[in-house]
Amino acid sequence: MFNSQSKVPMIITSIYAVLVVIAFIIMFATIETDSFSGIFVVFLAMPWSIVFASLIESIGVDSMIIKTLFMLVGAMINTFLIYTFFSFMTRSKAA
Repeated sequence: MFNSQSKVPMIITSIYAVLVVIAFIIMFATIETDSFSGIFVVFLAMPWSIVFASLIESIGVDSMIIKTLFMLVGAMINTFLIYTFFSFMTRSKAA
């Protein structure tokens, strides 16, 4: 009857983005005291964190800033993929 796009992709993507932000906050807040402070960021950036870890190891870079930026890029790729996947799923369901 009326043409409105589903809000489900934006809601799910927003939840994922909030989890990533919280994981980065936890990482930066506990980086001095906890050696596993970045585990949540690595988990949320999967599978890109594995790919980028291999890339960083082969290049021979041992910088925390570079590693953190790669985890951020992995999370951004996942955010895009989550939004695209759920957009496609809601469009094909509506059609």
